[in-house]
Amino acid sequence: GVGGDAPGPLAGAGGNGAPNTYATGSSVLYAGGGGGGHRTSPGTANGGPGGGGSGGISPSRTGKSGAPGTGGGGGGVYGANESYTVPSGAGGAGTVVVRYIIAQTETETAKATGGAISFYSGKTIHTFTSSGTFETNPNWSAANVEYVVIGGGGAAAQNISGGGGAGAYRTGTTPIGAHPVSTAIVIGAGGVSTINTDGESGNPSYFDVPNRIESPGGGGGGFYGRAGVDSPGGSGGGGGTAVEVYPGPGASRN
Repeated sequence: GVGGDAPGPLAGAGGNGAPNTYATGSSVLYAGGGGGGHRTSPGTANGGPGGGGSGGISPSRTGKSGAPGTGGGGGGVYGANESYTVPSGAGGAGTVVVRYIIAQTETETAKATGGAISFYSGKTIHTFTSSGTFETNPNWSAANVEYVVIGGGGAAAQNISGGGGAGAYRTGTTPIGAHPVSTAIVIGAGGVSTINTDGESGNPSYFDVPNRIESPGGGGGGFYGRAGVDSPGGSGGGGGTAVEVYPGPGASRN
């Protein structure tokens, strides 16, 4: 879900993000890019359902932060070039989800500990929104687990900024190793912005199985004083700003 540019009178909207049906069975969306900030109009755009923050909106002009636990990018701040103190949106922290099948003779049974545990469609789901440990029982025989790993979102830069990129979204199946297994899960924090700099990129999240599964954080958005520059990373990097002396809309992509 790419975050929106900021054309005309509106700030850029946050990106829609990607679906994950592991945790609830519904279309929860993650990893939306942050919207761009507009120089002359605070606009009325809302954040995207995928966690990406919108660009700065009236009356506060502050960019909306990416939603926690989604890896969403932060929205660019609205303001003329003297308003460096108006904060842009920070990136949302990432998440890790681990899922495995329950034996046909069992109902709503967890074979491991760690994270918030839920059950859906004959499977057990462990959702981590903060770092922790996924630890299996010694009597568990499953060889593989499914996973979603999302890095932290990038922050928008301060003042007339491009939006931050979403954290990388990675999903698949992996061997878990011989039971009992104690596996570290690290949740990447979202980036933040500081005055007169590009937005900080998000931090990586990882699932420390034998072949570590890691998702980089999203790239930070570009600051108008370095026109046209953005940061790589995550689901495509942060957005740059326009190249004029008085830049136009900040672009955002996730």
